[in-house]
Amino acid sequence: MNSRPSLEQVPGLIRALGTLGLLVVTAGIVPALWAQNAAQRTALAKLGAPRGNVLSNNTQVNGVEATEVSLDRPLGVAYDAAGNFYIADTDNFVIREVNLAGITTVVAGTGEQGFGGDGGPATSALLDSPEGIALDAAGNLYIADSGNHRIREVTAGVIATIAGTGTCGYSGDGGPAAAAALCQPTAVAVDSAGSVYIADTNNYRIRKIAGTAISTVAGNGVQSFSGDGGQATAAGLDSPFGVAVDSDFNIYIADTYNQRVRMVAYGTGIIGTIAGTGVKSFTSDGAAATAALALPTGIAVDSPATVYVADSDNNRIRTIASAQIATIAGTGDEGFSGDTGSPTSAELDTPQAVALFGNSLTVADTENQVVRIATANGIDTTAGSSSNSTETLAITGVTSTAYGTGTLMATFSNGNRTATGSIAFYDGLGGSSVLVSSTALTANQATLNTSTLSAGMHYLMASYGGDPNDGPLVSGVYVLNVMPAAITAVANGVNLSYGQSIPTLTGSLSGVLAQDAGKVTAVYTTAASSSSAPGSYPISVSLSGTSAGDYTLSLGSGSGTVTIAKAATQITLAPSAATVAYGATVTLAASIAFAATVSSPLGAPTGTVAFMDGASLLGTSNLSAGTATFATSSLTVGSHSITAVYSGDADFVSIASSAVSEYILDFALSANSASYSGGSTQALVPGGSAAFSVSITPTTGTAFPAVAVLSVSGLPAGVTATVNAAAWARLSATSWQLPANTQLNHIPLSFAIPSQTAKTNAPTSPHRNVSPVLWGILLLPFAVSLRRAGKRMGRMSSLQLILIAGAAAIAGLSGCNSGNGFSAQAPRSYNLTITVTTSALAHSTHISLNVE
Repeated sequence: MNSRPSLEQVPGLIRALGTLGLLVVTAGIVPALWAQNAAQRTALAKLGAPRGNVLSNNTQVNGVEATEVSLDRPLGVAYDAAGNFYIADTDNFVIREVNLAGITTVVAGTGEQGFGGDGGPATSALLDSPEGIALDAAGNLYIADSGNHRIREVTAGVIATIAGTGTCGYSGDGGPAAAAALCQPTAVAVDSAGSVYIADTNNYRIRKIAGTAISTVAGNGVQSFSGDGGQATAAGLDSPFGVAVDSDFNIYIADTYNQRVRMVAYGTGIIGTIAGTGVKSFTSDGAAATAALALPTGIAVDSPATVYVADSDNNRIRTIASAQIATIAGTGDEGFSGDTGSPTSAELDTPQAVALFGNSLTVADTENQVVRIATANGIDTTAGSSSNSTETLAITGVTSTAYGTGTLMATFSNGNRTATGSIAFYDGLGGSSVLVSSTALTANQATLNTSTLSAGMHYLMASYGGDPNDGPLVSGVYVLNVMPAAITAVANGVNLSYGQSIPTLTGSLSGVLAQDAGKVTAVYTTAASSSSAPGSYPISVSLSGTSAGDYTLSLGSGSGTVTIAKAATQITLAPSAATVAYGATVTLAASIAFAATVSSPLGAPTGTVAFMDGASLLGTSNLSAGTATFATSSLTVGSHSITAVYSGDADFVSIASSAVSEYILDFALSANSASYSGGSTQALVPGGSAAFSVSITPTTGTAFPAVAVLSVSGLPAGVTATVNAAAWARLSATSWQLPANTQLNHIPLSFAIPSQTAKTNAPTSPHRNVSPVLWGILLLPFAVSLRRAGKRMGRMSSLQLILIAGAAAIAGLSGCNSGNGFSAQAPRSYNLTITVTTSALAHSTHISLNVE
């Protein structure tokens, strides 16, 4: 008998070996004439098989006879309605279909251990130690994905999880099955209504999925034996490895570690034992209730309610019908023999599962690595191949390692012999497989240095060419995950101004292996650009180069950023005129432009400009197209120092202009006689003129910058005024417009009276045309009055008074202007006002004109 772990160790030891990725192919002894190259060609041929199908262990093929495929611990078998049978090839992590012609196809799993692929093709999904399988009437395949603690369903080639969260535990009854926790489910069955039954082994329960809801139908969760005759949900189970349901919906349970087969009656839910004493042993066929079983696992039932059970540690297949138990396959001895002979004469090795189709009984002969079918005509192997060879070649070591590290060991074994020669290690599946290295055997071992393997999944195989005593041999595919090595980059920070172009970013890279010098480069990038707003922008780093995929990169502490500051500006301030008269409007214009460092700004500066007169605010204005203007007429007379202060905005800094000078001027007004000797008073006679000199003197400079108006008021009738300057435009008889920027000292202003206006200017006398005789007559009454007055005057005679009055009258009639033609009245002085007006500024002065 072969030395092997007992079934009690299956949930632990054997499964643990599977998770180590230890994949071993056993080959038959071949002639020593085979050379090493021939063995390598054999290995490469196997590696070159299309991925998705299995030839040997995790190496995959389709379309070959099932007996040419090596199985690894087949633990589940099932039939579809057409008679094709399916195998849970547990430690190859695949589900196989064998059609009626005996040709095998992988229908689920890639051959790699893991979990993945839900929602996609089942042949691209990862399984972990699938054990139990079942099919419903529609051909949907149900898988007890034991190591993933899930039940998965394949419909039309697409796989999905229908129960289990992936974590070993117990929860979820009464709710969605997909949200429930299972723990190492090992068997699955489907009834005619489509409900799914699960042997939830390490939860010590049988659970049922009806629709999408899950519930417990047997087991109280306590690892024990109890409850026969009562409700199944209150009964104690111990690691049930099998479940089946008949056409009447009665449930059959392989209560494995209780060494019993039990049944739950439909309708009542009462549980009872139908075979097994509870003692692990073997007793002769007979009454089922007193028969001893040894770790019953797989179970099936046909329509007449005959139960088939894999009595695994008794190496038999037994039936239970009418309360009797009988052996229908297996001698009880552990081994492999009996093909083409009577099933009861065949040796089995730990059969784990059974399935029925018509008169055929299919047996998962687990430790013989085959599936066998028993009929009335005998038993035969229909899938897998059993070998008595002791020659093995296996790769062992870690299943994952960091890039640049690690070793694997290939170990050859063939009894006590020590092999010679070397081991060739190949990497890759299909036509891409390449020779990694060739290492001489030392004490039946050869080491593969994995430090040069690139990051990623590697499918490694060891090939031995043989020697005179040992045949060529190829190992199973060993899956090694080389994880990228961690390296660190530190980015150098950059400080820029808004609008500047982003320079080439740099940094340092540490941790790259010496073997990759020059093959890895850090590339530093940022989302910032020359048009990015001021702020701090992170620097990202990626790797380029032929070895970039072998590393994972992170930014180390101290990495800088791209910091964009506000851009510098320049400002120009210009007044509309540097000197203006008081009251005139001065327009100040401030232009904001980019500094020379700004190469491609996002837009023009925005914001406001404050216009200052020294420390006093004149006013503010918003920028428009880079310019702000402000007009004022309130500047006081004198010199002003004007500045413009830009407020800045989100992109540009504030700035103050240089000061510009603005002078607000006044003027002095004076008038004198043209000869400068007559002062401000002159005489004017008929036919003559009087000349004055008027001076407008600015408070600064010699020319007056503004247009002014000179006017004269107070002229007597008949007197005309004239400004004797050709550039001055007369506005009226008494006003003239003075042009801007003109020298205004000694402006000639003259007055004149024409000759013919001399008498017209004298007051008209009502007595001018009265004759002296008439005056005498008119004065007679006065004479009488004078006579009376003479009495008082005493010293003057009446005649004298009359003569005086007459003489006065005659003198009044004759006038006093006989010399110049003017009226005989006293000369008269006129006060004239000269006014000069510009903007809000006006000054006046006075002259006197004595008109005779």
